[in-house]
Amino acid sequence: MSRKFWKVGAYALGCAVLLVAGLVLRALWVIDRDYGAVAMPPIAADTSPLGVQRGELMFQSLCMECHGGRDGRATGKRLDEVPAFLGTFYSANLAHPERGVRRRSDAEIARVLRFGVLPDGRLSPVMSGFGKLGDADVAAILGYMRSGALAFEPAGFAQPPSTLTLTGAVILTYVAGMKVEGLASGVPVPRKAASVEYGRYMAQAMDCVGCHTAGFGSEKMQEPRAFAGGFELTDPTGAKIYTKNITFDAETGIGRWSLADFERAVTRGVTPDGYLVRKPMPLFSRLDHTDVAAIYAFLQTMPKIESPNKPGGHKLSKASPGDAPEQLFVNVGCAACHGKSGPHRDKLAGSLAKSDAEVAAWILDPQAIRPGSAMPSFRHALDPAQAEGLARYVREIAKQNGG
Repeated sequence: MSRKFWKVGAYALGCAVLLVAGLVLRALWVIDRDYGAVAMPPIAADTSPLGVQRGELMFQSLCMECHGGRDGRATGKRLDEVPAFLGTFYSANLAHPERGVRRRSDAEIARVLRFGVLPDGRLSPVMSGFGKLGDADVAAILGYMRSGALAFEPAGFAQPPSTLTLTGAVILTYVAGMKVEGLASGVPVPRKAASVEYGRYMAQAMDCVGCHTAGFGSEKMQEPRAFAGGFELTDPTGAKIYTKNITFDAETGIGRWSLADFERAVTRGVTPDGYLVRKPMPLFSRLDHTDVAAIYAFLQTMPKIESPNKPGGHKLSKASPGDAPEQLFVNVGCAACHGKSGPHRDKLAGSLAKSDAEVAAWILDPQAIRPGSAMPSFRHALDPAQAEGLARYVREIAKQNGG
């Protein structure tokens, strides 16, 4: 009896091992096989002034957060915000002299945006999630790439290929349902208006639903807990951080936020209680009032979900009148981006060409000086005297960095 039991157990274990091995091998095959035969979308660049303007908004809001290098060009980087258990991810250098977008056809780039299929036929696990972009917005992004924008001026080196862990391969293949399918063309963009329809489109196009919905499903808009937050990411300091509940639940979501509160958080990076919106949440400073009002209107139609926000990320504290500049630099959130190991440490060098007053004005409201800046506003966190003290401290750091 005992011997028979062990034989059955060993057989069951062997079957389980073979099943798991088969699933893993299939996941690797799905990711690594050649997708060169996938259709090239017949979408051409929209180089009209309005097309380029829309393309700049879409690219700078949606793409630059991942592809932006330290020099302000789309030279790519390691995507440290992706949890390590999925793998090591790099964004491509879109400004590469030989392999950048200037060397690619409209159809090749459109295929990356629509299906995630790279020009060499490989599948990009990250880019395969942007198939909801409408044809007109794909054409607009292409138009911006063809406009001579500084972001694509030849520079930098080719980034390494992304590598998935076995766990990442299985999750992306079976849980996220990563597929290369959909229309090559014919995907509409709703008329721009402060409407629920346009807001739904923008919530998908800007990937609000992808980040603010836990899990790895391919159709997160249909998830019962869509927009309730809880998706794990990594902040610039390397700490785990979880996305927030942006349903209109009054206690745990944004149900008490006015449209003005929501717009300030999205475009200025400041919550109603005066804290910064923490990275890796992008700052959508290029979205206009209509864009934001549409997303706000759409979120109001989604189910209100009670889901307390998980603690995590670089801890922030409100400024106190007696705080020294070095305390402010850490407490209000500057260090996360501009600290010793921060992704934007080198950008402090730009402060050396400015006066303390100019740097302080920039700290308080960068969008007022340079519309579309990716830096959040500190106008609700600091008073002018604190901003000027912080400006002097920042310039000292820049000198020590050799700026």
